Parts: sequence; C-alpha cells; structure tokens
Amino acid sequence: MKDRLTEICEVQTFPAKYFLHKPNQICQNTYFINKGLVRVYYLKNEKEITDQFAAENEWITSIYSFLQNIPDHFHLQTLEETELVKISFTDLENCFRDFMEMERFGRMLISKYFIEQSERIISLQFNSAKARYQFFEQTSKNKLIRVPLGMLASHLGMTQETLSRVRSSSDTF
Repeated sequence: MKDRLTEICEVQTFPAKYFLHKPNQICQNTYFINKGLVRVYYLKNEKEITDQFAAENEWITSIYSFLQNIPDHFHLQTLEETELVKISFTDLENCFRDFMEMERFGRMLISKYFIEQSERIISLQFNSAKARYQFFEQTSKNKLIRVPLGMLASHLGMTQETLSRVRSSSDTF
C-alpha cells in the first residue's frame, strides 16, 4: 500500500489566489494540505459565499463534483502559497478497491466531512452570530488570523459589520 500511495501522490506548490477548481468543471482531484490555506466558495448574486476553509493536515476537494463526477458551482482557491498532495479520483478509487485499509480511511474522511457540514448547517440555522464566531474560534484557531474578515463573515453567515461587532464584544471578556 505504501508503494502505491507513493506512486499516486503528487506534491505540488501553488501561489496564493490560485484556482484548484472552477465552476462548471468536474473536480478530478482531492488534496491533502501540507502547508497553506485553501477555501471553497460559490457565487450567489455576484457575491462570494465561503463554504469551507482547510489548512495544514486537512483534506480539501469540491466534494460533490469529485464524488459524482459532474460539474458544480464551486471554486477551490488557495489563500496563501500552498503545498498540496494531489490524488486523482481514479487513483483513489483503485486504492479503495485494492486496499481495505484505504477504503476504511475514505469512509472515515467522508464521515468527518459530513459531521463538519452538518455542524455548520445547524449552527447557521440555530446559533447566534456570536456563538457561530466562538465555535469557529475554538475549532479553527490555526485559520482564524489567516482568513480575511470578509471571507470569514460570509462563511459564518453574517455581514462583515456584524463580525466586527461580535469580535469586539468577544475581546472584552
């Protein structure tokens, strides 16, 4: 299995603001982040809405397109110079087929992604702006100071002004 992974993994470095995936294309790769920061976002009424951030030791892809092998509406963009390990869908599927450990690993990754997305949806539906910010602050400390405020605000489902108020009220405690 180790030899196969060495064979199929390709390490690449991209500059900040590089698009790993664009809308209306099929996302054919998944990425493990060695160093850097990536976001997934979409456009709604010409406004960027950030869906996800990923940093060191996390996986990122345009999940719907990658798994369904169809075009989607998402952008994957580096926010910093980023070193990634790239694996294609075909190579990953072959590893899942050939190595039971890899299939289990893939199932664990999908479960983690599903839980994170579920938590985000529940948070947007039921939590206050302050609670959403505090949750991000607690769970994503390595990203908090690196993410531009406008992107963070859109990810948390609030305006940049609301984010500023929430942050200033949090700083007083």
